[in-house]
Amino acid sequence: MTIKPTPMPFAGGQLDYAEDRRTIGDIRKFLDNKKSRAVLFQNGKPAMDENGALHMVHPSDLKGTNVAQPAPVLLGIRGDQPVFAFALHESQKIVPAEAFQEMRFIAGRMKPDELAIAGRARSLFEWHHQHQFCSSCGAKSTAASAGMYSHCNSCQTDHFPRVNPVVIMLILREDECLLGRSPGWPEGAYSALAGFVSPGESMEEACVRETKEEVGIDVTNVNYVFSQPWPFPSQLMMGLICHTDQDKITLNQDELEAAKWFSKETVQAVFNKQSEAFLRPPRFTIAHHLLRYWLSQ
Repeated sequence: MTIKPTPMPFAGGQLDYAEDRRTIGDIRKFLDNKKSRAVLFQNGKPAMDENGALHMVHPSDLKGTNVAQPAPVLLGIRGDQPVFAFALHESQKIVPAEAFQEMRFIAGRMKPDELAIAGRARSLFEWHHQHQFCSSCGAKSTAASAGMYSHCNSCQTDHFPRVNPVVIMLILREDECLLGRSPGWPEGAYSALAGFVSPGESMEEACVRETKEEVGIDVTNVNYVFSQPWPFPSQLMMGLICHTDQDKITLNQDELEAAKWFSKETVQAVFNKQSEAFLRPPRFTIAHHLLRYWLSQ
């Protein structure tokens, strides 16, 4: 059985970010556009309808509703349809409380385009929540350009959303791959190793360093495969494959609870649902697609 990689979850969105159309006048026109739609969030959870799709309303439906800042957030233009995002306080009547669902639980069932929209909205809301004060002077900052950045009126500094670079690597030795598990994961869950890129190092260097730190193994031949935006809260996962001729694992228990070598045959059986050697990483994760990519080689 040959498994081909699928489009990366949270990526591939069809939005034009309209970065050159964000004046106050532009935003008002977009809000008044009859085709405009808005996705709704509460505590980082998107509102879903009874069919498992994003619950969308026209921005005018939110008049009189106590929305959280920043508002409105223009995610972009989909075709000729402006798409906004609003974060709602818990005391609202637009949708029932149970409509807001944890993205990690529903991501695997969402349509790719809607998952990309929801991921972008969640990342922007989280960034604004964590950056309410100017890092230059400490004064309160305000959202600008319909949520695309924040502005400090005290020192006139603009702050733009950041993503944190993370390497996630599939470590290969002959026909085996090394997978690990973190404390608190579901029983049997294993995934590719991962770690943040530190200032002053390339993603290849981060791969070598993190692998050595976590499992005591030296790796070479680091190759980039693909990347994934990851909105928990806002990371760029850079998928790598690397190689080693070492099999002894020296586990860093501050980082991992366990790490094991799995043969390609075993991984294939897990993906074919013919083995319970470990829990297959969810389809919306880059680890899942790194393993699928390896199996297809």
